Amino acid sequence: MLGGFMSLNTVGGHKPGFERILFLVISLVAFLLIGCGGSEETTMETTTPQDTATPLGTVEQAKPNEVKPMEEALTNFIGVDTEKVVEAPKPAVVPPAQLLQYEKQIEDLRIENTNLRQKALALEQENRGINARISDAEARYAAEKLRADKAEESAKSTVQMPKPVVEVISAGPVSSSTYDDALRAFNSRKYDAAAKGFKAIVDDGSNASITARAKYWLGETYFAQKKYKDALPLFEATLKVKNSEKKADAQFMLAQTYDRLGNKAKAKAAYEKVVKDYPMSKNVKRAKARWAKL
Repeated sequence: MLGGFMSLNTVGGHKPGFERILFLVISLVAFLLIGCGGSEETTMETTTPQDTATPLGTVEQAKPNEVKPMEEALTNFIGVDTEKVVEAPKPAVVPPAQLLQYEKQIEDLRIENTNLRQKALALEQENRGINARISDAEARYAAEKLRADKAEESAKSTVQMPKPVVEVISAGPVSSSTYDDALRAFNSRKYDAAAKGFKAIVDDGSNASITARAKYWLGETYFAQKKYKDALPLFEATLKVKNSEKKADAQFMLAQTYDRLGNKAKAKAAYEKVVKDYPMSKNVKRAKARWAKL
């Protein structure tokens, strides 16, 4: 085609410069036409069937049963459909009058709690005072007992108390060392030796104070040997001794002896007597416990 133009131009007698310009213009137009045609074909080839199915300017609507991927992931994670979540009911509003009633009840409980705490503190202080008085009384009792023991020891060589008629006079007097030896044997659980020593003192009867103590400890020895019938009259005899410091212990041991012998009625009465007549005794707590079980 270009060759035809060139031949025509040459025949027509045009100048060579004009022909060169005309050739360049024709070549440029042909290049542009060829480029536009190739671009349009490429565009048509890359267009997918889905693009051609939807007209321009329209919005594709989702199918009714189609689940979007993001919604499906949320449903699987939390276990419910995000579009069907029901809002929780709002809490009921409490009337102001009822709120005031609640506040009054809380304040009343607070005041009651404060009063109870104050009473508890007062009782605790009173209990401390009682314990202090008990300790003071026990200390005075121990001091008086010590002075009485010393007075008895000093008077035993000068004052001779008359022996009971029922007592058997032994061949010779028994010294206080016999009592100490018998007591040590008892504490070592050598009950046969203890019984022998205490019985010797009781049979001798030369010293009323030592004899009264020996009777009590002989009863304790028989009780440890489970000779309850032999122990019973010895505890009863100790209770008859005036101003004996072993009365409270003898009363408790008497109750235990009745208990071991199966006489529940006398045992209960004896335990009750310990609690009522000897409230400062160290055996009161044990007596109450045994008394409650009978």
